[in-house]
Amino acid sequence: MLLLSARLHNIPLLSVRTGARIGTVLAPVINPNNLHIDAFWCETVHSKSNVILLDMDIREFSMKGIIIDDHLGLSDPEDLVRLKTVLEIDYNLIGKSTMASKRKLGKVSDYAIDTASLFIQKIYVQPPVWKSGLDGNKLTFDRISVIEVTDTHIVVSGPEEKATKKFTVGSKTKLAGYSASSSFTSE
Repeated sequence: MLLLSARLHNIPLLSVRTGARIGTVLAPVINPNNLHIDAFWCETVHSKSNVILLDMDIREFSMKGIIIDDHLGLSDPEDLVRLKTVLEIDYNLIGKSTMASKRKLGKVSDYAIDTASLFIQKIYVQPPVWKSGLDGNKLTFDRISVIEVTDTHIVVSGPEEKATKKFTVGSKTKLAGYSASSSFTSE
């Protein structure tokens, strides 16, 4: 099932064990290396402190929110050594410029994730008003169209170039430390 990004922000965090709301899912933690949702920033009901919900601790996405076993599935960000780099990057896909063949197409206005794998599957780009006209049509790109992800823009394949199964992650600042090429398939 695909889920739009709006359903990943400020939604209830529910516990199977207590049968009640135990917090709020604030925002996803996007890994720019492979466009995967590695975790979620959450706020608990009792302490209002920011904690991390790892992707493997999610039981289900429901219409009421995200369901987990209990509060023991939440971690302090300081305890997650392997996720530290991704947390520091604080990558946000919305608003990134999107380009194809060195031509600016617009900015990312939304994205859809596959709830089973938590990979971003679709990227929705809003062209500038003078290019899209009054109808406001959005461009849609599948994950296999992504060629490069940086901290300022995303490059997708256009009609002149073919996308490959691999993309590069590059940056002058935040994304340093990632390998130059990483698998981008969701298999």
